[in-house]
Amino acid sequence: MLCLNVPAPVDGYLTLIVRRLLWMTLGIIGPEFPLTYAAGQWSRAKQSVKAFRASVHWLVVNNFIEYPKITRKGVWDKSKQDTFTKFITAFQIGYLIIQCIARTVQGLAITTLELNAVAIVVCSLMTSYAWLHKPADVQTPIHIHSTSSLEEITLGRQWGFTLLDLVDENGPGYSVNVQPFLKMPVIPPERPIQRIPNHRFPTNPHGIQEYLLCFATLVFTAIHVAEWNLDFPTATERLLWRISSPLLFGITIAFWVFETIASWIRLGRWTTIYLHVFDPEKLPGHKNRMTQRHMTMVKREMAQWPQLWEVVAITPLAIVYGLGRKYLLAEAFAELRDVKGTAYINVEWTEFIPYV
Repeated sequence: MLCLNVPAPVDGYLTLIVRRLLWMTLGIIGPEFPLTYAAGQWSRAKQSVKAFRASVHWLVVNNFIEYPKITRKGVWDKSKQDTFTKFITAFQIGYLIIQCIARTVQGLAITTLELNAVAIVVCSLMTSYAWLHKPADVQTPIHIHSTSSLEEITLGRQWGFTLLDLVDENGPGYSVNVQPFLKMPVIPPERPIQRIPNHRFPTNPHGIQEYLLCFATLVFTAIHVAEWNLDFPTATERLLWRISSPLLFGITIAFWVFETIASWIRLGRWTTIYLHVFDPEKLPGHKNRMTQRHMTMVKREMAQWPQLWEVVAITPLAIVYGLGRKYLLAEAFAELRDVKGTAYINVEWTEFIPYV
């Protein structure tokens, strides 16, 4: 169910396979991360549509390019999966949730491995929803040709990654912002970049993407807390589970608190509240500056995303979260050495059908 971005022209078959395997592994070990990036892509796509239309119109009017001859049907024709196929796949993986509910109703044992799988399924379904309108496995881009030079098209304006930086700055993202901030740049130096990175963070505070992501990550960690009273082989394993699962849930809440604070700083909301309370006369000017900044999409500064205090606060939480997540995964398999006998009994579906 992965919907990765179009690869670079130089990416070979082995590169594509390795990239897909890495994302599949990430989807199993940390399904909340593909969900985060899917929500980020959805968020940025919604924000860049209007700006892209305006930019293409400007390029056509000034005779830099011909109007692209592409339709919605043409875009979907490149997809290796249609919406119906995605629904079928979602139903297949969602069947595990139905099975666990049925096992609970019939008093059958549920293993931690099954509930771990349910948590992964929840994130996978949310990821599929975020990628519902994104074509899957597109291998070739749609080329737009121009006889003009880059300097003529950009009118001498600076650009960082692509000529459409004013439409979409390809961020915020892990390789675009976080790794350079940590002095670990990974994007090739060639410009314009040959491939749009997959790891985007949601940035639309007025859309549903961040709400979807917040809800899904809280449900994901809450499912592990729901395993509180399950049978474990030893008392030590039960204790470690009861420490790790609520710890992950609490860290998720703390992460969203920190990210909300940081987001409000970037959006100028704390300043808006301060001026509204203490200096109302300056409030209209502040709102006009923030609106102008948003409309012109001023190039972001590294001091804005991420912020130093944001990295310092979240990094220790991320390390503890990773350790706790590793234990939950290890215990899911370790528990299989000693499970109840009813864990091997299948659900009797006929019990849910009257008179059968």
